[in-house]
Amino acid sequence: MKKFQTGALCIAICWLALGSSAHAELPSWLKKQNADVNDGNEAMQKGDPKGALESYNRAAAKLPEAPGVALDRGIALLKQGDYGKAREALLSATVPNASTDVRADAYQDLSLSFYREADGLASQNNHADAQKLFREALDAAKRSLHLRPGDPNTAWNMELAARRVREEEQKQKEEDEQKKKDEQKQDGDKQNQDQDQKQDGDKSQDQKQDQGKQDQKDKPEPKKPEEQKGQDKPKPDKPESGEQQPAEPRDKEEPQDKGLPREAEQALDSLENGEENFERYRARQRASRERRAPEKDW
Repeated sequence: MKKFQTGALCIAICWLALGSSAHAELPSWLKKQNADVNDGNEAMQKGDPKGALESYNRAAAKLPEAPGVALDRGIALLKQGDYGKAREALLSATVPNASTDVRADAYQDLSLSFYREADGLASQNNHADAQKLFREALDAAKRSLHLRPGDPNTAWNMELAARRVREEEQKQKEEDEQKKKDEQKQDGDKQNQDQDQKQDGDKSQDQKQDQGKQDQKDKPEPKKPEEQKGQDKPKPDKPESGEQQPAEPRDKEEPQDKGLPREAEQALDSLENGEENFERYRARQRASRERRAPEKDW
């Protein structure tokens, strides 16, 4: 780990020192000094990339097609951490009409911009995107080394970018394997859970069946028809006092009642015809007993 930090520090020192080396060899049309470029270089030496960028922007407005000014602007943006705009400016410095040293420096700084952004993504465990940017850093370093063969700093930068690509590939592989294991573990846990639920369901079903058998066993057996004979017909309840009951059939023929005496029948007839007739009847009866004719009472 210390070796990697040392290498990264070397890259930072080598690449960030390009602000002053960008003007080592200027094209003939830029040999005349530009005041804005000079102000920007002084601000960079003082550690003020923001002030330097303002000066370089003024120079770029006067010299829009100057690759050296584009390189200066890219370095100032890179030191501020604005990697996207830095790459736009650095790519403008790689045009064919730029000098070999300007183009080599531009590719070297492009490699640095990709490397720094990739390192930030790797620290967030975003290994897939980090790999892509480390590859971009490696490609830009190769282009710089092709333009300036044997440059030790560029060779080291290229080796470091290649190493980080391999590291991120390995981390991505381990992450994918761990993810696969986690998915398999989740599937296994789910299968075990489903199996446990199935066993619980089977156990519950067995308990229900056992309970049904026990209930059937405890249920009294039905009586045989011959045992039930004579029990289905309910016995007559004893009649309560005063309650009318149907007459029982006579076992023997009872003797017929004899008729009433004639006198009793006549008395009943007289009584039915009113009290007056009944009194007349009684008078006749008294007269008959006294052997005399009854007096008229009407």
